[in-house]
Amino acid sequence: MGELSKKIGEHGERIVRHFLQAIGWQDLSEGESLPCMEPKKHSKGNDSPRRTHGIDLYYSYRSQLESFTVNNIIVSVKYSSKPYPTPATTTFKSHLKDLAQTIECFSKSEFKNEDNKNYEYTGVKKCHDVGVLFWLTNNKESDQDVVSKVSNIVLDKELKFSTIHIVDNARASFIYNSINAIKRKFTNHDIFFHHAFGASNFADPSIKKYGSILPVEYLTSPILPFRIISKENQNHLFCISCLESFNEESAKRLINFASDVSLDFSGDFIIIFSRYNELEDKTAFDRAKRVLGERGSTINIEAMSLEDDFRSLVNE
Repeated sequence: MGELSKKIGEHGERIVRHFLQAIGWQDLSEGESLPCMEPKKHSKGNDSPRRTHGIDLYYSYRSQLESFTVNNIIVSVKYSSKPYPTPATTTFKSHLKDLAQTIECFSKSEFKNEDNKNYEYTGVKKCHDVGVLFWLTNNKESDQDVVSKVSNIVLDKELKFSTIHIVDNARASFIYNSINAIKRKFTNHDIFFHHAFGASNFADPSIKKYGSILPVEYLTSPILPFRIISKENQNHLFCISCLESFNEESAKRLINFASDVSLDFSGDFIIIFSRYNELEDKTAFDRAKRVLGERGSTINIEAMSLEDDFRSLVNE
């Protein structure tokens, strides 16, 4: 039984490692072990003080959404061959507690100090220790969106962490399928993640408007913004992949958002809905485009579905 559990765990870590590489998180550290700074507090309930914490995967990068900041990403992988448990609360709280305690000890560790030396003399002023919990299952028939079922749990007040992002089957599928859908449609283009600019990141001259690394904040965002650049003529296109299925009101909001964001670099953009049917939804989508008024005459807008099949050939 132990051997099978180990095999399943290793399988899950390979999947997550390849997933992270697909979103630009290269040069990952694997299988790091940290000394526990709170042996009694972090004991597993068997009166035996905890000695170490394991980090499945680790990645750090300079933030493109916050000025002069480094993000240290501590990744925990929980993978099962079985469906998500019902109810999921107890298992989820256990997974979250384990990661939160690892983050607490990471923040005081020599490993963190050594890794962050890479950013000395680069103008970095602060760092964030961010957890990412991949809670995935190999069972395709199980409930995919488990996060919504545990979103209202009450956490242990003793847990010390600032941010933990939860990636379940539904979220991992959304990100992975969004990237693949864009690559299929735009074969002769370079695909980048677009960086939103605002008060938190305008002051850092090293921050770029787009890049190949998915910001950790986008892991749990309901939309993914992309910059698509033609290899032939360097024309830019702005793309938003949306977790929602098509509806007219959300289309209006996304069209307004896309036109405002892309105003300085492109008049071409595409919106990918989780479900969009050209025959059934085009009339409503055309109505939504009228929200732009006169600006609509200078902008080219398309819609497509993340769940493409042969019916989407009409968009080719």
